[in-house]
Amino acid sequence: MKRIGLIGCGAIGSLIAKAVDEGKINAKLVYVYDSRREAALKLVEKLRSKPKILKGVEEMLRDRRLSIIVEAASDEAVLEYLKPIIEAGKEVLVMSIGGLLFPQTRKIYEENAGRIHVPAGAIAGLDAIQAISLVGVDRVVLTTRKPPEALAYSNYFKEKGIELDKIREPTLVYEGPVEDALMHFPRSVNVAAALALYSKSGVLVRIIADPTRKDIMHEIDVESKVSNLRIQVENIPHPDNPKTSYLAALSCIQKLREICG
Repeated sequence: MKRIGLIGCGAIGSLIAKAVDEGKINAKLVYVYDSRREAALKLVEKLRSKPKILKGVEEMLRDRRLSIIVEAASDEAVLEYLKPIIEAGKEVLVMSIGGLLFPQTRKIYEENAGRIHVPAGAIAGLDAIQAISLVGVDRVVLTTRKPPEALAYSNYFKEKGIELDKIREPTLVYEGPVEDALMHFPRSVNVAAALALYSKSGVLVRIIADPTRKDIMHEIDVESKVSNLRIQVENIPHPDNPKTSYLAALSCIQKLREICG
């Protein structure tokens, strides 16, 4: 049974910890760490197993019996911890996929792809896109439709003078490359980042604020000389945490099941 360490005890991290605790994953959660210690305490209180709450990641890195670290914190956490995790000889499951698009982390990913695991997240079809990448992907366009309030966290709209609360019909509010989207919409870029990594190409991101929607829809168009794909996914929120896509949570759990055997 593999031993796991968890960085990040928010929505996704808690769902993964719960899945391990309930025996849905053939592993043992040994350590948890969150920069907000209260989040780690709150999580451990809900678990039957009692993983050790750490003040940093150093003990995880030193533990030779620990084989996998799950990152479920932030893009910044990927920047900070990816290199030390790989240098410590461990595998890592990266949930904050946007964190792999920075030049330094992308290089580490490309050199250690077998040890850095990226789940499909809130979309489907990545296996086909990865296969097409063997001969080259010509174009990838991701169009994401969200209710305006789901975008309100970003300062981008204030800078552009866009008043989200006054949008009454589906409106294109952003279009640009995934690297630019990463800076403006860190909470919305994981799907685009996964597409970039699997396709090994650029991704054009289009965001539509749609007041007629209560959920999130992703439309993916892939062009190549092998095949033209159109993938559409409408995500339902996780019943235990409405801020998290149910499919994204299940994708994380399934990927960890595959890793742990």
